[in-house]
Parts: sequence; structure tokens; C-alpha cells
Amino acid sequence: MIIRKKRGFWQLLFTIQGSVLPRVLPQILVVTALGVLAVFLHEHFAQIFPEYSLASFSILGLMLSLLLGFRNSASYARWWEGRQQLGALIMHARSLGRMTMCYFDASDPSQVKLQQSTMQRIRTFSTVLLYGLRDRDFKDKVSANNDPLAAHRILSAKSPADMSLRLISENIAQARRLGFISDITAMEFERLVSLLADVQAACERLQNTPIPFAFMLLAHRLAYLFCALLPFALASTTGIATPVISAIAAYAFFGLDALSTELENPFGEKPNQLAVYSIERTLEIHLLDAQGLPVPPALQAKGTWLN
Repeated sequence: MIIRKKRGFWQLLFTIQGSVLPRVLPQILVVTALGVLAVFLHEHFAQIFPEYSLASFSILGLMLSLLLGFRNSASYARWWEGRQQLGALIMHARSLGRMTMCYFDASDPSQVKLQQSTMQRIRTFSTVLLYGLRDRDFKDKVSANNDPLAAHRILSAKSPADMSLRLISENIAQARRLGFISDITAMEFERLVSLLADVQAACERLQNTPIPFAFMLLAHRLAYLFCALLPFALASTTGIATPVISAIAAYAFFGLDALSTELENPFGEKPNQLAVYSIERTLEIHLLDAQGLPVPPALQAKGTWLN
């Protein structure tokens, strides 16, 4: 995720990091070259090079704008929902951690052991969920934060995040059987665990259900066709300015296409996707601090990029 302070016009004009310009620059250069070719053909072969009307391109451009606008709205909605779910993860995990630290008797070694185990498993849930969304290895972190049996159960499960929640519920059930917490308190614990399960399901849905491929392909193809043909329609009216105008149009359409592709998966590792590792570290800091344990430093942005 790009983190920037408010900048002036000239700074924004020449900003590269976080921009989609590097990704679409090859396409822009190709369209610019087509613009130069269109001007050359119109100037030297006017008798065989027909003049195209811009009316048809206006209609095509309007259709493309609506299509890309709808696709970007859908992609941004996915990005925003992803951010909401990560916010809910922090909120519910904090609440569960707070209850865990407050409803167990710190003077009873058996309760303290169960309390610390539950806190470890809350941290493990956030780790396996967030690292799993990026297909990153989390074995070392799981092994370091859990006893060998729990680590084996989590790492061998088909859904490590779901197993982590199951282990939390097992701890709650054990605390209830031993009389450490009341029925009402156990129900509140389980309510928070269910809310974490809702977050898991929502994140996995966003990860595993992309925008329909045919819709993406339609917008992609139409953007390429429009930008490739536009210089030949502009040459007769804009002359030597054709390459510049074509390049600007290409930047707009290819940029929107690239940005919607980037936002479609909110949990990736590109500049405009969510800072998943930072959120995981933030939650880890809060839970360790609640236990009175040493906390790692918060992740810092590399330049303006917080990953």
C-alpha cells in the first residue's frame, strides 16, 4: 500500500512510485509509435490513406469508458471490502485477546497456562490467515508460537486458519468444563470466534472468486483495439500532435485497465494492494503487549510503500 503525505501539483505530476505508468509504459510507447506512423502515412500517402471520422471513435470511446469505469468500481469495491475485513480481524482479535486476559485467574497456574495458549492461538490464526492469502510460508512462525502438538495439527490441516480457530474453541470448552469461566462468558468467547470465522470466509471468498474472466477480457481487448486505431483517426485533424494525444489516451485507458487488475486482488504484494504484513504485525504487537511480553517493532514503509 502506498503511504504518502499530501503533495503539490508538480510532485504529483512526476510521481512514479505507486503509479501504474511503469506497467503500461510499453503499451503507451507502441501507441505513440503508431501515432508517428499515422502522421507519416497521412502526410506522404494522403491519396491512398483515407481520412477516418472521429464520430465512430467517440461512440467506441464512450463504450470503453463505461466498461472500464464499471470494472474499476467492481475492483475498488473488492479492495474496500478487503480493507474492512482486515479491520474487522483486528477488532475481533483484540476483543478476544482482551477477554482472554481478563476472564482467567492470573493466580491459578492452570488458568494462566490455558490463557497463554489461547493468546498464542489467536496470534497464530492471524498469521496463517494473512500469510495464506499471499501464499507465503508460515511454518516457522507457527512452530515458534505453539507447542509441537498444536503446531502439527495446524500445519497438517487442510485449512490451517480454521484449525487455529478450532483450537481456540477447544481451549474455551476446556475452561468451561473446568469451571474457569461461566456459560455466558463461554458464549461470548464463541461469538468472537464465530466473528473471526466470518472474516476468514470473507477473505477467502475475495481471494478465490475473481471478477469474471470474460468481463475482464472484453475490457482488455476493447482498450487495445481502441488505442491502436485511434492515431489513424486523429492524424487528419490533429497532425503532428497525434502521437502526444494518442499517448495520453493510451495512458488513461491502459492505466485504468492495469489499476483495476491490481485492485481486483486486495491481498497481493503490489503497491496499491493492502498492507497485509503490516496489519499482521500490528495485531501481533497488540496481543503480545496484552500478555506483557516483548513486542517486535512495527513494520515501516520502504520509501512510501508499506507492505
